[in-house]
Amino acid sequence: MSYSTTVGVDLAKNVIQISVVNGRGKELSNRPLTRKKFAEFLGRQKPCLVAFESCATAHYWARTAERHGHEARIIPAKAVAPFRQGHKTDSNDALAVAEAARRPNIKEAPIKTVEQQGLQAMLRARDRLIAECIAQSNHMRGILLEFGIAIPLGFAALLRTLPEVLEDGDNELPDFYRPTLHRMYHRMLELRQDIDAMTKEVTVLVKGHPVCSRLTDIEGVGPIGAMALYATLGSGAAFSKGREASAYVGLTPRQYSSGGKANIVGLSKYVGNRKLRSVLIQGALAYVYRMKEPRSKKDLWLKDLIERAGPRRAAVALANKNVRTAWALIAQGTEYQRRAQLEMAA
Repeated sequence: MSYSTTVGVDLAKNVIQISVVNGRGKELSNRPLTRKKFAEFLGRQKPCLVAFESCATAHYWARTAERHGHEARIIPAKAVAPFRQGHKTDSNDALAVAEAARRPNIKEAPIKTVEQQGLQAMLRARDRLIAECIAQSNHMRGILLEFGIAIPLGFAALLRTLPEVLEDGDNELPDFYRPTLHRMYHRMLELRQDIDAMTKEVTVLVKGHPVCSRLTDIEGVGPIGAMALYATLGSGAAFSKGREASAYVGLTPRQYSSGGKANIVGLSKYVGNRKLRSVLIQGALAYVYRMKEPRSKKDLWLKDLIERAGPRRAAVALANKNVRTAWALIAQGTEYQRRAQLEMAA
């Protein structure tokens, strides 16, 4: 549905700038509002197109706008920048968002539901604990190396060696530092316990989820990958086909074509969902290395690809295909057929 009025919104924590543009492209108003006043504005405004730049709180306000009968769109910041005129100010940004939303070829970001954002927040909290645990490990290793104590790589070696270092009175570790090291050691143990607990929570949640449980049937997709896929794709309605979903994640190659000559290059490190892409490629790589005998047509395709291009490129191709398969399962509400193939092969 087309609307005669477009509202471009530049979001911030406390001050929200709105630009109201009519059907002829003329700006009617451009003013800042508080969060409370902006919510009241959405309730008073007649149904219109409300566009947000993709940033913090964009999904929340987009859902709020839809509840008031508006059509909400979230525009990536990269697509908004070319329409900004003059200096980078809140008023110019809001007008640029309204201008970008009126263009027919702008790719908008899918609006996440409360459930999707909750699952995504859960995964990000787990990633933060893992990063903190790694940082704690590296810190202790670096400090101990200054006293001539070298510990082999891996958490197992660190956890096994630290109690021995604390009890060894012949090393150069100062006595007044040992309580601090002991405290940091127990902090790392607590972090690992929290990570294990959150991993179990994710596994239980995925098993009981009607969509995520079906995604785990895909080759190389575990509980973490399934939850991340659902948190990103949602109902799949934002994508018309699986290739769009794969491109959104960042698993399709870039293209630089001119004069009728197609030039396909590799994946970009700076586009798409880099965390999800990493999880999917790692899962696909684990499946590639563990696959011994092909048990389905997809395995035959994968084995041939491994022989032609190598395991790493084959893993990227498998991750690309997995996203397309996941989109089809979500959008069509179907079951993955691999489980039936394995039962027949057994």
